[in-house]
Amino acid sequence: MDKEIVVPFTRRIAWLTQKLLRAVGIQAWVAGASVGIPGFAVEIKNNCNAIYEIGLYAAAVLAYPAPLTQRLLGTLLGAAVLCIVNLIRILSLLALGRYWPWGFQAAHAYVWQALFLAIVTACWFGWVSRVRPVT
Repeated sequence: MDKEIVVPFTRRIAWLTQKLLRAVGIQAWVAGASVGIPGFAVEIKNNCNAIYEIGLYAAAVLAYPAPLTQRLLGTLLGAAVLCIVNLIRILSLLALGRYWPWGFQAAHAYVWQALFLAIVTACWFGWVSRVRPVT
């Protein structure tokens, strides 16, 4: 599963990050799951590709007693939101690493970890507040 799904997904995140940077005029490169700008680069690893967060969110949505169509739609929409948040996370970490390198590690290991889990929770609460449980 890693070679067939996770690795291509992670490489696609790096590719998309590079395309977004270039679209706004920033010189960027990509090599596999690594993406860089002049002066700094990151390698997107399994803990940084949002797969765990999407899995956590999907498990919470799919376990909720709502109609199947609402659970599937909620899973897809939430996964899309979390992918966008992860792109913002990677872009911000690239900027931090380049322009504020002493803050990179704290932002990567603590701030974004906590923020991402808070966003997963907010997505779930947002979704659950809009669906009707099956009784």
